Amino acid sequence: MLCPALLPAEHRRRVLASAIVAACTGSLLVVAWSLRPAGEGFGTHRALGLPACSWPDRFGVPCPSCGMTTAFAYAAKGRLIESFLAQPMGCLLAVATGMALVGSLWTLATGRTVWPVYERMWNARAAWMLGIIALLAWGYKAVLMRGLMG
Repeated sequence: MLCPALLPAEHRRRVLASAIVAACTGSLLVVAWSLRPAGEGFGTHRALGLPACSWPDRFGVPCPSCGMTTAFAYAAKGRLIESFLAQPMGCLLAVATGMALVGSLWTLATGRTVWPVYERMWNARAAWMLGIIALLAWGYKAVLMRGLMG
């Protein structure tokens, strides 16, 4: 391998970006893995020192991200069914985080990028679908919490 100072500028940028993505996604998944998922399907964020969510008391519905920390904690442990049941959107985001980690590590190891694959997957239709899935996941969580809260 060439000395980093002698690498073309684009390759250096690719390696730096991949190192940043790997550090961020890896850190996120390690923290998620270290958490004990709350059995209720929400509230795992409290283990991070964050306050309880005030949305249910104020608005009568969970917040849009309710259950995502729990979903990440389950997914990081490989328990994807429990992750999906806790918060479907959180499960999808956790899997996407894992994909970004693998892609960035691949780039660091080989020097080749998988970004074109991600670019082909991401378009306006995918963005709309992601938004609809997020709304459906929020609705799912609201229905689920209504049953738990009375």
